Formats: sequence, structure tokens, C-alpha cells
Amino acid sequence: HVRGVWANQMVYNIHLLTGKISEPGNSPFSLTGQPSACGTAREVGTFAHRLPADMVVTNPEHRHHAEEIWRVPHGLLPEKPGFHAVQQDRMLHDGKLNFYWIQVNNNLQAAPNSSGETYPGYRNPENFIVVSDAYPTVTAM
Repeated sequence: HVRGVWANQMVYNIHLLTGKISEPGNSPFSLTGQPSACGTAREVGTFAHRLPADMVVTNPEHRHHAEEIWRVPHGLLPEKPGFHAVQQDRMLHDGKLNFYWIQVNNNLQAAPNSSGETYPGYRNPENFIVVSDAYPTVTAM
């Protein structure tokens, strides 16, 4: 949706105008720019530098705890964070990353400088890109 900010402001304004702000059952809800970036992504560790439960890969105790829960050998989780989204786009563009799995995110429409960095990497026939999305977004097409 390209009018997310506008839609959220409208929902909040309606609640303010009707006096229903912050009442149980009547409060507006947050629709973030990217799916669940403020909740699930941080909780389950989908960012390159994070582990589930608000833990980080740079903390040895956090890595050890995650390895125990997942029953994987100690030392398997790297101590260095992975690449952030913009760097991943650049690596696709430069041919340094050849497999990419995108889940419920419209990267081609949301990325900075998408026509210069993102689009060429996504359309490179040498790259294998999987898009899991419920809607026919620009990225999915």
C-alpha cells in the first residue's frame, strides 16, 4: 500500500475527532511501513544482527543461549552480524549474492535508489530470487 502514512493518520484523526482515543476496544492500531517490523521481526530474529527474544549476535551469552535452544553445536552462530538490506541489494547487483528469499516485503518499491541498485540485482538472470507474498507486488512481479 503506497498510502500507509495517510491511512494511519486518517484512522488516528477519526479516533481523536470522535473522542474514542485510548479507550479499551476503541483505540487505533499501528500499521507499520513494513510487515511487523516493530514486533515480530525483533522477536523472532529476522534482522541480520539479531536473534530471537531481543537478543543480538554480538553477545556471546545470547548466541550460546540460542544455540542451546536450537540444539545446534556451540560456535555455529557467527559473532559478526550479517549484511543489512541495502548491502544485500548491492551484493545482488554486484553478483556477490546469488540467492535471496524475500518474505512479505515489497523491496523494489520501498528501497532507496531502487532503479540504480535494487532493480538490476533483482533482474539479473544469474541470481535466484524467491518472493513469498500474498499480493502481486512490484517485487513479486
